[in-house]
Amino acid sequence: MKKKIRVGLDFDGVIAYNPFRLVRAPWAFLKNRFLGVKKLSFFYPKNRFEKMIWIMMHDSSIFPAKGAKFLRELVNEDLVEAHLISGRYSFLDCQLYTWLERFGLRKIFRSININEQDRQPHLFKEAVIKKLGVEFFIEDNWDIVDYLDGRSKAEIYWIYNIIDRFRPYERKFPYLEKALRSITGSKSS
Repeated sequence: MKKKIRVGLDFDGVIAYNPFRLVRAPWAFLKNRFLGVKKLSFFYPKNRFEKMIWIMMHDSSIFPAKGAKFLRELVNEDLVEAHLISGRYSFLDCQLYTWLERFGLRKIFRSININEQDRQPHLFKEAVIKKLGVEFFIEDNWDIVDYLDGRSKAEIYWIYNIIDRFRPYERKFPYLEKALRSITGSKSS
């Protein structure tokens, strides 16, 4: 019997398609070049208005990403042990669970790890990846991929977007299914 592959997956942009991810690259560029922010950090909404905007942006994750069905197949065939590792802040927990239930994906995950202490997402993910001992982690945010690569035993796979597609990286894929096929050695159907 083949050993299950332990895979960690981000939520927005990996499990759920999120069109707002396209603004990440320009925002990171502006933050770095014009605002002088060199250290990796993510905004945390503090007041009710900021949180409402954040909720609306995250509610744009309206349908499963290409490959969610394939992930379910891999889990059902006992080839993959899937762990959801989301950097979403605690006030977004309910939306995440509701979304997973709506699309029948909640039960495919061995564990669902949410940033309940509202840590910086990259630091939260680094700690959970190490704690769970996942062999692979799939992420769509380039800054987080760049940060995580080499900080644990996990191989970091990147789901790039159209704006970032020319950035060189060995393990980059346009969508979840391609990354999972690379990890499992499965041929395209």
